[in-house]
Amino acid sequence: MFKKNAATYLLAAQFGALGFGYILRSPDLQATAERQTNIRNEQKESAFDRQEAISRAQTCIPLMSEMPITDGIAAYFSSVEGGRIVIHKNRPMPSGTIVCDAFGITGVVALDAEGTPFVTDLRRMPPEEMQEILSSRGVMPTQATHPFANIPK
Repeated sequence: MFKKNAATYLLAAQFGALGFGYILRSPDLQATAERQTNIRNEQKESAFDRQEAISRAQTCIPLMSEMPITDGIAAYFSSVEGGRIVIHKNRPMPSGTIVCDAFGITGVVALDAEGTPFVTDLRRMPPEEMQEILSSRGVMPTQATHPFANIPK
């Protein structure tokens, strides 16, 4: 009888220890699952951003800039005059205009409360792909490529 009770207690103790260990480890498992879910969500979001950027690149107006466009940057038409980029503050881009740069970033022009145009809703793609698409369209951000580039002031 003592051996039977000892075996029962030993078995119960092992189950108890296993259960206790699982409870202690449970937060680690949950954190790992959350990290994996976040990574999957980021990958899906990144793939969506890339696809949308590729779609936008087919019709975007390239902005002439040495730096990548950023959220909130002003959106005015520009041209190249005497080898320099000239931004025409009297020619704001209309709201809803899709713009891009040579760095693989696309955005949509919106107007703030004062009517100032700015770029928002940024999407990214590899710069090589952007340059390939813009080259196939015959436009590059370093050229005077927008519709009003050759109109005199």
